[in-house]
This record gives sequence, structure tokens and C-alpha cells, in this order.
Amino acid sequence: MTSRAQKFWNAYARIVQKPALALVQPQWLARKVFSLNAIVAYRQPKGLRITPLTLGHVPAAHCAMTDAPTRGTMLYIHGGAFVIGNLRGYRHLVAQIAAQSGQRGLYLDYRLAPENPYPAALDDAEAAYRALAEDPATGPITLVGDSAGGNLTLALLLRLKRLGLPMPAASAVMSPGTDLRLQNPSLTANQKSDPLVPMSRGARGIRDYLAGQDPAQPEISPILGDFSGTSPIFINVDQTEVLYDDDRLMAAQLKSQGVDVTLVAERGLSHVWHLNVGRSPEADTSVRQIAHFLRGHLEKVDSPHPPA
Repeated sequence: MTSRAQKFWNAYARIVQKPALALVQPQWLARKVFSLNAIVAYRQPKGLRITPLTLGHVPAAHCAMTDAPTRGTMLYIHGGAFVIGNLRGYRHLVAQIAAQSGQRGLYLDYRLAPENPYPAALDDAEAAYRALAEDPATGPITLVGDSAGGNLTLALLLRLKRLGLPMPAASAVMSPGTDLRLQNPSLTANQKSDPLVPMSRGARGIRDYLAGQDPAQPEISPILGDFSGTSPIFINVDQTEVLYDDDRLMAAQLKSQGVDVTLVAERGLSHVWHLNVGRSPEADTSVRQIAHFLRGHLEKVDSPHPPA
């Protein structure tokens, strides 16, 4: 049964966020709206500290809640349809997952479209990962991403495999877009049931990201890729989302390729409900599940490992 708190945030998504995302056209204005929403909606953890840093050439930030010892490093790749998203909107979630999994949590400020279309964001993710993998102080690495950032997380795994680079200990993705060909049935069937995502905004962001590129490429639509030999992957999605089929089919594809994949499909929650951590029992539970998954796989490795 959905909690009162989550029902409130579902209603907020449907009444406030979804119309705003559909109506606001210029990407610069959409970014302003995103920042305003972050101030209004998201709870910042007590003691949150932000330390700017650079990974390769890419701006990033260390998001921490405590001075407790950590083991390993989590690289978080944010969502926002490839065109919006910033530290203000994600620092609380990065810090919470990192603290609960016992890792150092790093937020990646990758380049956004339309100013920087594909492959800029993925190139930034690769550069940041390389910098971490080359630093002995990093320890074992995990990857976490949501929505468009989930797409980039999965695409990064494919790129690491193609280049023969070390794999992370594990990856977790929340409501990732896995097929940018935009052909899965839930994209239309769930348009009304999805509390947050208007397909007009999603399609516009993808168009800006692709900038004429063919979406039928594995590093753009990861569902088309070969993940055999990659490390364990956790996928979290809600069955009422427009992206439900992207994630259900992605999990089936990974399983058929022999990947250790965990799919947790909820019902009655908004897109990337994890952002409500601290304000919704459902978000708190899902963040704990992700942290438990990551911690469990961190305990099995001492450092990034090459693909099988």
C-alpha cells in the first residue's frame, strides 16, 4: 500500500512537475525550473558536505554526510533527459546512497545537450571512470545512474567492455532509458499512469542528445548491446512508468546474456522516486535496497576487475 507521503509526492509530480516539464520549452529555462524544484522538493541530509573536484577533465563533487571511513568509490551519473540536471538536485541522493553503502560518493557534472550532443556525456563518463580506475586511492568502483544517467551508466559498461578497461564491482540504475529508438509499448500505454514524465519532454531531450545520430547503436540504446562478462547490475523501475518496458526488456536481455541482473519493479511510484529519500518510506526503502546491493558486491572484490 502506497504511503501518504508517497501519495503526496506522486500528486506533486502529476500536478506540478509533469505540466512544467511539458510546457517549458527552452532548455535553459527547464534547467532553472529543475533547480527551483530541487529547493522546494528535496530534503538535504543533516551534515551534508560538498567538495568540488575534477575527474580527468570533468567537473565532479564529493557528497558526504559523515566522516566515517569508506571503502570504494561510487560514481553517480545523473538523469534529466540528457539536457537538465545539476548537483543541487542530486547531492542528497548521492550522499545517502554512498553513506548507506559505505562508499565515497561522487557526483559527475557531465556536459549536457543540446550544447554538447552525443557522445559528449558518455565521453565525460569514460574520462571520469578512467581517472578513478587509475588512482590507487579509489578502491573498488561502483556505478549508479538514473533515467538518462542510467542510460549513460549502461552505455559506459559497454564502452568499458569494448575497450578492455576494468569493470566496476557492480552497477545500479533507476528507471533508465535503454532504447532511444522510442518504440516500446509502455511509452504510449503508460503516458497517463506515469505521474512525472511527459513523453514530449523526453523525446525532445533525446532529439537534442542524438543531434541526428542513429539511435540504433548500443552505446546510445544499450538494450542493443552485448553485456556478457560485465559485472552485476541492479535495475529499479515502477510498472506505471513510460520506461517500464525499456527496463523490463533490458533485464531480460541481460539475463539471456548471462549477466547477474536484479530487477525490482514497483507499482504506484513516480519516475526516480528515490529522489524523495528522507521524505517517503518507499524512497527510503529503495535507496536501502540499492545500497545493500552495492555493499554486497563491494565485499566480494578488492579493486576493479577486467571483463570476463
